[in-house]
Amino acid sequence: MQRLELGETRSHPPAQAGAERAAPAAQPLLTVRDLSIAFRHRDGEVAITRDVSFDILPGERVGLVGESGCGKTVTGLSLLRLLPKRSVRLRGQLLFDGQDLIRLSPRQLRAVRGRDISMIFQEPMTALDPVFTIGEQLSETLRAHFDISRKEARERAVEALAEVGIPAPGRRYHDYPHQFSGGMRQRVMIAMALICRPRLVIADEPTTALDVTVQAQIIDLLCRLSEETGTALLFITHDLGVVAETCSRMLTMYAGEVVEDAPTDAVLRKPKHPYTSDLLRSLPSLSPRGAPLPSIPGRVPAPDQMPSGCRFYDRCAYAMAACKGAQPMQAVAPGRLVRCWRAHQLDLPGAVN
Repeated sequence: MQRLELGETRSHPPAQAGAERAAPAAQPLLTVRDLSIAFRHRDGEVAITRDVSFDILPGERVGLVGESGCGKTVTGLSLLRLLPKRSVRLRGQLLFDGQDLIRLSPRQLRAVRGRDISMIFQEPMTALDPVFTIGEQLSETLRAHFDISRKEARERAVEALAEVGIPAPGRRYHDYPHQFSGGMRQRVMIAMALICRPRLVIADEPTTALDVTVQAQIIDLLCRLSEETGTALLFITHDLGVVAETCSRMLTMYAGEVVEDAPTDAVLRKPKHPYTSDLLRSLPSLSPRGAPLPSIPGRVPAPDQMPSGCRFYDRCAYAMAACKGAQPMQAVAPGRLVRCWRAHQLDLPGAVN
């Protein structure tokens, strides 16, 4: 599969396919409401995210985008309660199929992790255990959730390696992580995330540090398996091209807050938040040849220096005095939410003309 630039025709089936399958469902698979994450330290607490809210439908593919330091990975880790309990305080609701993950006991959480919700981490070499073979780690994931024999687990693990394109899976089952290339280790992580057929996969920068060809293969693989199994995907990524190509909906995150939640195609054509528009305009593929590359001035504020009103105020070309006040999420169109009181006034450039 060849990677696409924003605005090009997609080679994938429509990204909305998962959402269309999920349309008859009465309830979202995952509901995040007012999620606030604070890190404790000796002088008190530092808020990392504030009142993050969004839904994911069964089979839906959602992209979570934003600059480094905006809270994307922390949000993803919180969904599986993987943040250290002693140093992190979670407030809000994480409703997965009606049950609040924040209130589950450690034993109940272990039954959910890997079985119903799984995660593909940024760096597979640190996520895979170097002292166990790939096959042992895959088999153990299965046996932790299902009452099956070692033989059955091995057969299913070999099948999972074959599904993600590992050559000679029966032989590679006995190899260790260091014997795989970066792209192959990422495929193993995908196999591990999907082996129990979870209902939701959180993919945190699944193509980081991979070359372009392998990136395209990994994204194509995730989308194909999602379509075949009905698994919902949450893509955490800096790559807006991946989101444009694969996701039906896009969440833009800035300084620990979701600032825009809308269908991907609508965002690409007509973003409603200045930060989303600036992200799209900063893509090299959209700049005229030889012209200076647009950039967003300044940087994301430090967690302990967040303004009380609009957190994008100091970097926004459209800011007014009223923007210093509270900025709640508001509906600007059916299925579109934005954290900007000027959203109805502004005509912001997007990525697709």
